[in-house]
Amino acid sequence: MSPLFSKRCYVVVALFAAGFAVIASRFLYLGYYGHRFDGFLKSARQRTRIIPASRGTIIDCQGHALTSQQPVYDIGVDLTQILKKDREKLPLLADILRLPPSDLAVLWKPSQIRWKSLAKEVSEVSYEKIKALRIKGVYGNRKFQRHYLHAPSMSYIVGFINVEGQPVCGIEKLMQFFLKGQDGWVAYEVNGKGDEMRQYRKHALEPTDGYTVELTLDDRIQQSTEAILSEARERLQAQSIQALVTRPATSEVLACVTVPFFDSNHYRQYKTEALTNAALSNVYEPGSVFKAITVAAALDCGAVKTTDTFNCGLSKALYRGKELPLPKDWKTFVQTMNVGEILHHSSNRGTVQIGFKLGAERLYDYGRRFGFGETTRTEFAGETRGIFHPLNRWDGLTITRLPMGHALACSIFQMHYAMGAIANGGTLMYPQFVKRIYNPKGEIVHTFEPKMRRKVLKETTAKTMRDLLLLDEHSKAFVRGYAVAGKTGTSQKIVNGQYSHTQHVASFSGFFPNRRPQFQITVVVDTPHVQGTGYGSIVAAPIFKEIADTVIACTGVPPQTNILKL
Repeated sequence: MSPLFSKRCYVVVALFAAGFAVIASRFLYLGYYGHRFDGFLKSARQRTRIIPASRGTIIDCQGHALTSQQPVYDIGVDLTQILKKDREKLPLLADILRLPPSDLAVLWKPSQIRWKSLAKEVSEVSYEKIKALRIKGVYGNRKFQRHYLHAPSMSYIVGFINVEGQPVCGIEKLMQFFLKGQDGWVAYEVNGKGDEMRQYRKHALEPTDGYTVELTLDDRIQQSTEAILSEARERLQAQSIQALVTRPATSEVLACVTVPFFDSNHYRQYKTEALTNAALSNVYEPGSVFKAITVAAALDCGAVKTTDTFNCGLSKALYRGKELPLPKDWKTFVQTMNVGEILHHSSNRGTVQIGFKLGAERLYDYGRRFGFGETTRTEFAGETRGIFHPLNRWDGLTITRLPMGHALACSIFQMHYAMGAIANGGTLMYPQFVKRIYNPKGEIVHTFEPKMRRKVLKETTAKTMRDLLLLDEHSKAFVRGYAVAGKTGTSQKIVNGQYSHTQHVASFSGFFPNRRPQFQITVVVDTPHVQGTGYGSIVAAPIFKEIADTVIACTGVPPQTNILKL
C-alpha cells in the first residue's frame, strides 16, 4: 500500500468519524433539549379553518323575508402548489372568473406566495365549475353575501352590512347579538407540502346559524307609503317628506318612510349624510300640531274647561299682571270661541290665551311628560333629543310662542308619539320595531312586549281630546266611512337665523277610528313649493288620507256605521 493511499484512507476515516460525532451529538442534543421544539413543530403543522355561520334573516310582520343570505367565494391560488400541466386549463378558469387569460398566464409561476387573490364574491355555481377543473392550488374561501329584499325606504330601519361583514346601522346593528350566529371551526394538520392530513383532524365545531328577527313593520304598507311620498315630493318639489305609521295601543311601527332615501344594496353609492335616518335625527318646529298638547294639558290639570271662551280678536292679553302681545293668526278671527272651536279653527291667539291659563311651569311640565326634550328611546344611533328649553332659558315671549308650537323643535317620532298618548288613553309609549325572535328551528325564543313610558293624561281627558280633534268631511284628511281625529301644523323654517316667509314645514298627525284608534299616521313635508303658503291642511292632510286608504286596504279594518260628528 502506497503512503499516499494510506494517507487518504486516514482522511476518509477521520471525516466519517467527525460526521458521526456531529450526528451523534445532534441526537444527544435533541434527546435532551428536544421538548423545547414541540411548540414550534406543532404550530408549523397545525392549522385552524373558520367555517362562517349564516346570518339570521330579518322578516316583516307578515313573515315576508326582508333579507337573504347567499354563499359566495373569494377565489385565490397557492403558488407553491401549481403544476405546469394545469396551464392549458387557464383559459377555462379565466372564462369562469371573467378575467383576461393573459392575466392568469403571467401569474402562473411557482413562488413562495401561498395566497394570491384571483376574484371576490364568486357565486356557488361558478365555484363548482372551478372545482370541476381540478386545477392544483386553486381554492375558495366561503362567506355569505347579504341581499336586501325590502322597499328601499326601509333601509333606514333595517340598516346594512358593510364590505367587512360588520353591521353599520339599523336593525342589523341593533339585533347583532341574535343575527350574527356562531362561526364554526376545524383544527387540522398539514404535511410538508401544506396539504391537509385528514386522518389527523381531531377537533371540529359546526357553525350555528343566526336567529330570525321579526319586525313590526309591514312591507306592503311601507312600499305603498314610499310610492305615495315619492309622488308627492315630485309634485310638491319638496326638500323631503317623512311619514310614520303605527298602532297607538301597542306602539308598533308599521311603516317609517323618508324621501329621498337610500338603498341598502348599493349603500356605497351614497354620501355619508344620506345614510342618516332623518326621521330620528332631524328636527322641525311642529307648529299647530302642538296646540293639541297645549289644550290637552290645560284640560287635564283643570286650567280650562271645554266650555270656556276666549276673545280671538285681541292683539294683547294679560299674563300674570303683564300685558303681552299675542301672535298673528293665519286668518282674522273677531269672534269669541270656546276651547273646541279654537282647536278646530287652529287660532294662534286663542291657543296662547289657553297657554296663559295653563302657565309656564305647567306648560313645560306637560311638554316634558309628553316626551319633548328627550329621545323616544328607539335605541337607534343618532336619535335627537330635540329642543325644549328649561324654564330658566325662556325669554319674556316664550309663553306667547310655545303654546302654538313655536320656540321648540322635535323629530317626527317625538311629535307622533306625543299625539299617540292622546290616541291610546293618555299613555305615552316607547316605539316598538321588533316583535319576535326565532331560532334556526323556527321556534320562538323571545317576544317583545309593548313598553309604556308614562301616563301623561287622564283617560277622560284623552277621550275629550279625541272628540275635539275629530275631523269633518270638509277636511282633506277626511276618510269616508271612518272617524278620523287629527291636527294640522304649519311652521316657518329658520333660514340664516331668521324665520322665512317663503319656506315652511307642513304637517299632519292623526288617528282612526276615533273612539278606539287602531292606526296613527303622521306626515311632515319640508319646504313644499306651492302657490301661497304651504299649509298643513293643504299639503300634508291629503297625503295622510292617501296613506290611510292604503292602510285600510292592507289591513281590512271595517268602516264604522256610527261616526261621531263635531
